[in-house]
Amino acid sequence: MKVKAISLILSSSLLLTGCGGLFDKESKRIEALKEEKKQGELEDSKEKEEQEKIYKDMERPVNEVVYENELDTLKEVENLDYKNLEEYQDAAEFSKFVADALYKFYTVQLSPENYYEFLLQYGTESVKESLPSKDDAVTVFSSLQDLYLKQNINGESYTLTNVTFNRLKNEGSFYRKVLTTNGEEYFISIIQKENGVWKYADDSPSPPYEVQDNAS
Repeated sequence: MKVKAISLILSSSLLLTGCGGLFDKESKRIEALKEEKKQGELEDSKEKEEQEKIYKDMERPVNEVVYENELDTLKEVENLDYKNLEEYQDAAEFSKFVADALYKFYTVQLSPENYYEFLLQYGTESVKESLPSKDDAVTVFSSLQDLYLKQNINGESYTLTNVTFNRLKNEGSFYRKVLTTNGEEYFISIIQKENGVWKYADDSPSPPYEVQDNAS
């Protein structure tokens, strides 16, 4: 056993001696890679600093950006009542239905399951194609509503503007002003006509709008 151990030590020593050049090369290669990585990190840090400077220069108060352009002047809808229909051919009626569904989802009055069904039935083909499986969608929508609850966002009421149309009259948009515990929040919704029926396309935060006197 002792002879075997000595033999193993000698073999190892010979291996290390014979491969000394190889280990030396590997050691140098590792050092070179370390130096290359260090230089890369320095360059990344410099690039990051330059990007941060650019972004900082671009930063401007939200109000300054919002009010730089003239705000839309729109009439608000006086009556928010609507009919529950399988499909809508009237854009004004559909806008009230959509606004109510979105408001109820935002204020956790509409379940994630029912919101999914709303998108499936009343969404455009593009919206429906973008939907994941029902289980995945419900998980995402539940997380959104949990976020609203954690932020203590409670909707108190909302107002709605009349629909404005594009030149071809196959796409319309309308604003929704939601009064919440955080103050007034604005959204713009897009609806599109597909095969003669109005469908929901998008909803996103928006700048405020100016109210036009309904008498004018």
